[in-house]
Amino acid sequence: MLFDVNLNSVQVGDTPDALRSRVAGAYTTVNYGIRPLGALAGGGLATVIGLRGTLTVAAVGGALSVLWLLPSPIPRIRTLQTATPAAETAPTTV
Repeated sequence: MLFDVNLNSVQVGDTPDALRSRVAGAYTTVNYGIRPLGALAGGGLATVIGLRGTLTVAAVGGALSVLWLLPSPIPRIRTLQTATPAAETAPTTV
């Protein structure tokens, strides 16, 4: 929940109006599309090492997942710039 609220704020503030639905659609496709693979991996891991071990791996992995954000510019974002109007970003046709 916390991730989704923050992500939506950044997406809305940083994505031009003309591309907002495409960005949201791509994110949703990847987010919901990867879940069945995670379920299969979790089930396979539980079969091999047991439920307790799988939950431990998931907890440690979830806690360590923040590490990839540390070197990125995301933790330093304090304000969002106004997105460029759609007319300026839309491709011109001849």
